[in-house]
Amino acid sequence: MPETVRTADERGRTRSLEALPKAHVHLHVDGAYPREAVTRLAAGKGLSFPFPDRFTDVWHFFDEYGRVPALVDSLGELAMLCRALVVEQAAQGVLYLEPAIEPQLYAPRLGTLTEVMDVMLEAFADAAAPFDIEVGSLVTVNTDSDLEVAEPLARLAVTRAGAGVTGFATACFVEPAGLIRFADAAAIARSAGLPVVSHAGQTGGPESVLEALDDLGATRISHGFRAVESEPLLDRLAAEGILCDVCPVSNVRLGVVPSLAAHPAPKLVAHGVGVTLNADDPLWFDSTVTDQYAIARDIWSFDDGALADLAATAMRIPGMSAGTRARFAAALTEWRRAPQIQTEETTA
Repeated sequence: MPETVRTADERGRTRSLEALPKAHVHLHVDGAYPREAVTRLAAGKGLSFPFPDRFTDVWHFFDEYGRVPALVDSLGELAMLCRALVVEQAAQGVLYLEPAIEPQLYAPRLGTLTEVMDVMLEAFADAAAPFDIEVGSLVTVNTDSDLEVAEPLARLAVTRAGAGVTGFATACFVEPAGLIRFADAAAIARSAGLPVVSHAGQTGGPESVLEALDDLGATRISHGFRAVESEPLLDRLAAEGILCDVCPVSNVRLGVVPSLAAHPAPKLVAHGVGVTLNADDPLWFDSTVTDQYAIARDIWSFDDGALADLAATAMRIPGMSAGTRARFAAALTEWRRAPQIQTEETTA
């Protein structure tokens, strides 16, 4: 991590963040598989799979990111990685997982778009079954390269709406991204009741967030933290219930925020904007969703009540089923009532 996060004993804080029920809704599946699973897959092919300590710039990161899809040689290997992700996230106290999936990274090399997507959705469902975790998928297009496949992917997403697919998403780093080019694809998804989730407000300012809202009809923003530069936009996000799925460690590791202490997420929360905390690409940043809550506690000074409120924001995500929402609410209530961890600092 770019900044030190203290342990419970060092900070004298209260409840276990590992036990805090969490949703994880901004992570790119191909950048989120467990490191152990990826390195084991590579070793089986006689390959090493080193991870850089730092990225010189975002383009260096994208070059590294592409190594994982290139490593996968079969649908069986892809399914194995998807299952490993679900098991790892369940162990971190995640009750609702909503990864961004890009079957176009594997099709047509491993099969058709439909075949690849169905393998991923089935692997997620199979892995989730033994655990208290629900998995939905955001079918995602990269606005830098996926214009031709956007509408076919949207139509495919519609056929799986309610059967593993919970939304249609756009991803990018260059913002504004010319999202109007993807308006028809977004409209296809919305026509089936699938929400649109769009990257914005990371490298681009408030204008990129407005682009996502007005050109795509997005109801969630991936990142979105630069909305703090416009009070009218903050007012709109709060009034319309637009959630921002922020990723503190990712933003610092990619150089779009100077430090965790300087991250604008607390300003979003203070203005009444719904914020979820996420790890984005934990495979590459070596930082879990639990680590993001540790940042909120140790660096942003959120107390346990504020942390629980932050976690509860995810219950507003429409892809979460009523049953999971009820379990989530009950688990949060139990966590709030849990006894505080007593340390030397808290008893002194």
